[in-house]
Amino acid sequence: MNRKITIVGDSLAQWSDGFGLRSRLPSEFTVTDLSVAGYTTEDWIQNQNRLNAIPTDLWILELGTNDAMVYGTSGFETRTLNLIDFLQSNQNSIVYLTLVPKTNMVSIQDTIRTNNSTLRAIQEKKPKVEIVDIESIFESYQGELPLYPISDPIHPNQIGYDLMGETYRKKILGI
Repeated sequence: MNRKITIVGDSLAQWSDGFGLRSRLPSEFTVTDLSVAGYTTEDWIQNQNRLNAIPTDLWILELGTNDAMVYGTSGFETRTLNLIDFLQSNQNSIVYLTLVPKTNMVSIQDTIRTNNSTLRAIQEKKPKVEIVDIESIFESYQGELPLYPISDPIHPNQIGYDLMGETYRKKILGI
Protein backbone atom coordinates (compact mmCIF):
# COMPACT_ATOMS: atom_id res chain seq x y z
CA MET A 1 0.00 0.00 0.00
CA ASN A 2 1.38 3.38 -1.02
CA ARG A 3 0.91 6.21 1.51
CA LYS A 4 1.17 9.75 0.23
CA ILE A 5 2.66 12.45 2.47
CA THR A 6 2.66 16.13 1.58
CA ILE A 7 4.70 18.70 3.48
CA VAL A 8 3.29 22.23 3.60
CA GLY A 9 5.94 24.36 5.20
CA ASP A 10 8.45 27.14 5.12
CA SER A 11 12.23 27.28 4.87
CA LEU A 12 12.76 24.77 7.68
CA ALA A 13 11.27 22.06 5.50
CA GLN A 14 12.41 23.42 2.14
CA TRP A 15 16.07 23.83 3.09
CA SER A 16 16.19 20.37 4.68
CA ASP A 17 14.71 18.71 1.59
CA GLY A 18 11.55 17.77 3.44
CA PHE A 19 13.51 16.66 6.52
CA GLY A 20 15.03 13.90 4.42
CA LEU A 21 11.82 11.89 4.68
CA ARG A 22 12.13 10.46 1.16
CA SER A 23 15.23 8.54 2.26
CA ARG A 24 14.15 7.98 5.90
CA LEU A 25 10.86 6.24 5.13
CA PRO A 26 10.25 2.83 3.52
CA SER A 27 9.50 2.73 -0.21
CA GLU A 28 5.73 2.48 0.27
CA PHE A 29 5.73 6.17 1.24
CA THR A 30 5.70 8.93 -1.36
CA VAL A 31 6.78 12.32 -0.02
CA THR A 32 5.98 15.60 -1.75
CA ASP A 33 7.49 18.74 -0.26
CA LEU A 34 5.73 21.94 -1.28
CA SER A 35 7.51 24.10 1.28
CA VAL A 36 8.42 27.67 0.36
CA ALA A 37 10.91 29.80 2.28
CA GLY A 38 9.21 32.78 3.90
CA TYR A 39 5.68 31.36 3.72
CA THR A 40 3.20 31.86 6.55
CA THR A 41 -0.19 30.27 7.15
CA GLU A 42 -1.68 33.24 5.28
CA ASP A 43 0.51 32.59 2.22
CA TRP A 44 -0.65 28.97 2.12
CA ILE A 45 -4.30 29.99 2.47
CA GLN A 46 -3.85 32.36 -0.47
CA ASN A 47 -2.22 29.55 -2.49
CA GLN A 48 -4.47 26.72 -1.34
CA ASN A 49 -5.55 25.80 -4.87
CA ARG A 50 -2.03 24.49 -5.36
CA LEU A 51 -2.79 21.94 -2.62
CA ASN A 52 -6.09 20.74 -4.10
CA ALA A 53 -4.51 18.69 -6.87
CA ILE A 54 -2.34 16.51 -4.64
CA PRO A 55 -3.86 13.28 -3.33
CA THR A 56 -2.58 13.04 0.24
CA ASP A 57 -3.06 10.63 3.14
CA LEU A 58 -0.99 12.69 5.56
CA TRP A 59 -0.32 16.42 5.57
CA ILE A 60 2.64 17.72 7.56
CA LEU A 61 2.12 21.38 8.41
CA GLU A 62 5.45 22.86 9.43
CA LEU A 63 4.58 26.52 9.84
CA GLY A 64 4.85 29.07 12.60
CA THR A 65 8.26 30.70 12.63
CA ASN A 66 7.39 33.20 9.88
CA ASP A 67 3.94 33.72 11.41
CA ALA A 68 5.64 34.66 14.68
CA MET A 69 7.83 37.22 12.89
CA VAL A 70 5.11 38.69 10.65
CA TYR A 71 1.89 38.48 12.70
CA GLY A 72 2.94 37.62 16.23
CA THR A 73 0.06 35.67 17.75
CA SER A 74 -2.64 37.68 15.96
CA GLY A 75 -4.94 35.45 13.93
CA PHE A 76 -2.68 32.39 14.10
CA GLU A 77 -5.42 30.10 15.38
CA THR A 78 -7.96 31.23 12.78
CA ARG A 79 -5.53 30.92 9.88
CA THR A 80 -4.36 27.49 11.02
CA LEU A 81 -7.92 26.23 11.44
CA ASN A 82 -8.84 27.56 7.99
CA LEU A 83 -5.88 25.76 6.46
CA ILE A 84 -6.69 22.48 8.26
CA ASP A 85 -10.34 22.71 7.23
CA PHE A 86 -9.34 23.28 3.62
CA LEU A 87 -6.90 20.35 3.61
CA GLN A 88 -9.46 18.01 5.11
CA SER A 89 -12.45 19.26 3.09
CA ASN A 90 -11.43 17.51 -0.12
CA GLN A 91 -9.67 14.45 1.26
CA ASN A 92 -10.00 12.02 4.11
CA SER A 93 -6.53 12.74 5.45
CA ILE A 94 -4.64 13.23 8.69
CA VAL A 95 -2.89 16.51 9.50
CA TYR A 96 0.28 16.64 11.58
CA LEU A 97 0.76 20.04 13.20
CA THR A 98 4.40 20.80 13.98
CA LEU A 99 5.30 22.50 17.22
CA VAL A 100 8.23 24.43 15.77
CA PRO A 101 11.41 25.02 17.75
CA LYS A 102 11.64 28.39 19.48
CA THR A 103 14.82 29.19 17.50
CA ASN A 104 17.77 31.11 18.87
CA MET A 105 16.12 34.42 17.92
CA VAL A 106 15.13 35.70 21.35
CA SER A 107 12.67 38.29 20.01
CA ILE A 108 10.22 35.61 18.72
CA GLN A 109 10.66 32.84 21.28
CA ASP A 110 7.67 33.81 23.46
CA THR A 111 5.47 34.21 20.39
CA ILE A 112 6.45 30.78 19.07
CA ARG A 113 5.76 29.26 22.48
CA THR A 114 2.29 30.87 22.51
CA ASN A 115 1.54 29.80 18.94
CA ASN A 116 2.66 26.25 19.76
CA SER A 117 0.20 26.27 22.68
CA THR A 118 -2.47 27.35 20.22
CA LEU A 119 -1.61 24.33 18.04
CA ARG A 120 -1.96 22.01 21.04
CA ALA A 121 -5.42 23.47 21.72
CA ILE A 122 -6.41 23.03 18.06
CA GLN A 123 -5.33 19.39 18.14
CA GLU A 124 -7.53 18.72 21.16
CA LYS A 125 -10.59 20.03 19.28
CA LYS A 126 -10.02 18.57 15.81
CA PRO A 127 -10.34 14.92 14.82
CA LYS A 128 -7.59 13.51 12.61
CA VAL A 129 -5.13 16.19 13.73
CA GLU A 130 -1.99 15.16 15.59
CA ILE A 131 1.00 16.98 17.05
CA VAL A 132 4.67 16.50 16.18
CA ASP A 133 6.51 18.13 19.07
CA ILE A 134 9.77 19.40 17.61
CA GLU A 135 9.85 22.17 20.25
CA SER A 136 10.36 19.65 23.08
CA ILE A 137 12.90 17.64 21.07
CA PHE A 138 15.03 20.75 20.63
CA GLU A 139 14.59 21.87 24.24
CA SER A 140 15.62 18.47 25.61
CA TYR A 141 18.63 18.10 23.28
CA GLN A 142 21.72 17.23 25.34
CA GLY A 143 24.34 16.98 22.60
CA GLU A 144 27.69 18.67 22.76
CA LEU A 145 27.25 20.58 19.50
CA PRO A 146 24.66 23.37 19.20
CA LEU A 147 21.57 22.91 17.01
CA TYR A 148 21.96 26.31 15.31
CA PRO A 149 24.95 27.82 13.55
CA ILE A 150 26.17 31.12 14.97
CA SER A 151 25.37 32.83 11.67
CA ASP A 152 21.68 31.78 11.58
CA PRO A 153 19.50 31.79 14.71
CA ILE A 154 16.41 30.48 12.87
CA HIS A 155 17.55 27.58 10.68
CA PRO A 156 19.10 24.60 12.45
CA ASN A 157 22.29 22.94 11.32
CA GLN A 158 22.31 19.38 9.98
CA ILE A 159 22.11 17.97 13.52
CA GLY A 160 18.88 19.90 14.08
CA TYR A 161 17.44 18.89 10.72
CA ASP A 162 18.32 15.24 11.46
CA LEU A 163 16.51 15.47 14.81
CA MET A 164 13.46 16.85 13.02
CA GLY A 165 13.57 14.17 10.31
CA GLU A 166 13.89 11.35 12.83
CA THR A 167 11.02 12.77 14.90
CA TYR A 168 8.73 12.86 11.85
CA ARG A 169 9.86 9.38 10.77
CA LYS A 170 9.08 7.89 14.17
CA LYS A 171 5.68 9.60 14.31
CA ILE A 172 4.74 8.43 10.81
CA LEU A 173 5.84 4.86 11.49
CA GLY A 174 4.31 4.78 14.99
CA ILE A 175 7.64 4.10 16.68
